[in-house]
Amino acid sequence: MDALSLSWILVLAFLISAITLMTGFGVGSVLTPTFTLFYDVKTAVFLVAIVHLANNFLKLALFLKHIDRKITVRFGFISIAGALAGSFLQASFRSSWVAVALAVFLIVSGSSEFLKKDPSLRIPRKFDFLGGFFSGLMGGLIGNQGAIRSAYLLNYSLTKETFVATATGIAILIDLTRIPVYISEHIGQTQTDWGTLAAVTSVAFAGTLIGKQLLAKISLERFRKIVALFLIIFGLFLFFLPLSR
Repeated sequence: MDALSLSWILVLAFLISAITLMTGFGVGSVLTPTFTLFYDVKTAVFLVAIVHLANNFLKLALFLKHIDRKITVRFGFISIAGALAGSFLQASFRSSWVAVALAVFLIVSGSSEFLKKDPSLRIPRKFDFLGGFFSGLMGGLIGNQGAIRSAYLLNYSLTKETFVATATGIAILIDLTRIPVYISEHIGQTQTDWGTLAAVTSVAFAGTLIGKQLLAKISLERFRKIVALFLIIFGLFLFFLPLSR
């Protein structure tokens, strides 16, 4: 990789890490297609997965005291089952229709935050187990685990810090489940660029630290609106992506 390409990736990693600390998703969704411009798909997925996990450990360290352990356990451990299922089913599923279904869900969920507080538009908390399972499943199938998790967490009256900490804790459980499956299935088929990996991880850390400062400056209401807006934008992206192929 030439210096200009690496610089572009580093800038992108810094910016997306700062922004997505608040949304709870987006690092893998943005960096993976970017890495595929410079690496084969398997290598790109592996490198981004490592950056994603390392950055999540930093976020958890920053916000650990705010984590809601009850939600993390209830939502997170069922996510492990979903992540395992998605990782093993990845090769046999067509991802396009899965992405479209996820897109509709995210658009509706995000839009509800901007409407009058109509309880009928909220996801009932009794369906948390489904949210956990499908969050893991989407992570295994198409690599997008965070958006559905953030949509479900908006149902709770969480502080900004608790939202970030809990989303991060659940993400780590999913990452620790799917990465070993990926490695076992593709061992020897990827080339690890450790220099690039270290550089991208370092700037992602810097972006996360900046994101923490930004988080402290916004209100809870604005925080929820930001998360909801990113759900809508990401949903629209997933919806129209199959049409562009």
